[in-house]
Amino acid sequence: MASLTLKNTALILGSMLIGGALTAALYARWAPTHSAAPAAEQQRKVLFWYDPMYPNTRFDKPGKSPFMDMDLVPKYADEEHAAAGAPGVRIDPTQTQNLGVKTVAVTRGPLRYAQTFPANISYNEYQYVIMQARAAGFINKVYPLTVGDK
Repeated sequence: MASLTLKNTALILGSMLIGGALTAALYARWAPTHSAAPAAEQQRKVLFWYDPMYPNTRFDKPGKSPFMDMDLVPKYADEEHAAAGAPGVRIDPTQTQNLGVKTVAVTRGPLRYAQTFPANISYNEYQYVIMQARAAGFINKVYPLTVGDK
């Protein structure tokens, strides 16, 4: 019985070692190389550095922000929205597609709202304010204010 347990343990341990070696070999072969990304990052031209919490303030050199003690973020020349003075509103195309935004040309003209809605307009019968004047006398009868009052 002990030899059967030892054989099972050796079989499980051996298969785990072989599986781990195969996983490491496949990962080393198909893993993306990280050496090309920093070279492409260095070739981009930095326009200025800015604080993400205060994007309107610009700095010439990288470092810490004087406002929030955060690292400054570079603004690159090839970024699509790098021109801060560009007029208009920019919406990310993926957000436009997700929201179903449709754009049309602006036209000038009168607004025509000819819509009719059914409605009942009435006052709230329970929000009466009754002012009582002090007078000498007796009340003979109290009339109901609304339907359901006794």
